[in-house]
Amino acid sequence: MKIIFFIDTLTSGGKERRMLELIGYLKQHTDHTLVLVLTENLIYYEYVYALGIEIKVIKRKGFKYDPTLFFRFYRFCCHFKPDIIHAWGRMTTFYSIPTKLLRRIPLISNLIADTLGTTKLSRMNALFFKVDVFFSTVILSNSEAGLKAYKINSPKAKVIWNGVHLERFQRKYDLENIRKQLNVSTKNYIIVMIAAFSKLKDYDLFLDVAKEIRKIRDDIVFLGVGDGMEWKRINQRIKDEQISNVILTGKQKDVERIIAVSDIGILCTYSEGISNSIIECMALGKPVISTDTTGGSKEIIINGETGYCIQRNSELIVDSINFLLNNKDVRISMGNNGKERIYTHFSIEKMGEVFKVLYTDVLNHFL
Repeated sequence: MKIIFFIDTLTSGGKERRMLELIGYLKQHTDHTLVLVLTENLIYYEYVYALGIEIKVIKRKGFKYDPTLFFRFYRFCCHFKPDIIHAWGRMTTFYSIPTKLLRRIPLISNLIADTLGTTKLSRMNALFFKVDVFFSTVILSNSEAGLKAYKINSPKAKVIWNGVHLERFQRKYDLENIRKQLNVSTKNYIIVMIAAFSKLKDYDLFLDVAKEIRKIRDDIVFLGVGDGMEWKRINQRIKDEQISNVILTGKQKDVERIIAVSDIGILCTYSEGISNSIIECMALGKPVISTDTTGGSKEIIINGETGYCIQRNSELIVDSINFLLNNKDVRISMGNNGKERIYTHFSIEKMGEVFKVLYTDVLNHFL
């Protein structure tokens, strides 16, 4: 079986990493011939070069909606002769449609990885989305909440949860040394939030929680891990308001070591698909607190057993943090329950096997 993976870039992101982990799994467990096609030569995940696949860049010429990409992608497909096109995103799906129709190739589209819904999209992007949905052979979401948010009720719509390489979470760490690197005392508990500094994440609430906690106890440090457009504003707010119990680490490649030294994972957000940061915290045995009560977090977190999905309210979050820190047995039990859930439901093996079956079924039914 010959499969083209078609994505805009390999910049840092959950979608990009998920795709690469799937490619790596397929390389190890199938004899499929895989090719990766990019529209920009932007590669953050350099381990793509070790996967042993062809990488083809069909670069946009000057502007985002380059119409020549239709023809250049079609020509490449005429040369490669794929059995399946697997597109990751709205634009790559859109660029794949003429090839799908002219060469009668099934088009699998990873269109949904959030819970924003079409009302949050620009008029142009909403139009692209509707066209993509109509012409795709299979529409994929990484959460049930995503399908609901985008109002997709079609037999060709499917949910495949994210999967992670469990080996990432089985290393031994020098926790004392990590604390020194982070400038965190051994007497302090650590609450970690791993998320991009974007308007989709609520780092303002994260700071509000830290300020409220500081009024009642001085043994907690909050770590914000990531970067983005909102980083400077949030950092300036820390300085202006003299929030002494928050450290912004910037982007970190080895987030596992930071999670390993932490006590609780937190995600202050408006709504999520399936959050990789929640999966990572749970895989390392940390209880998690998420403010995503309408999105995909409820598909990962079992409320009261592996963590909490609660309203975006600083007092509720403070109470939950205090309860977990004051009740070590509960904290450890929740962490262990979460780890078991990730190992049984969100492994790369679980995700990879579902994709293997999907590819075979799609090809058989399409022909």
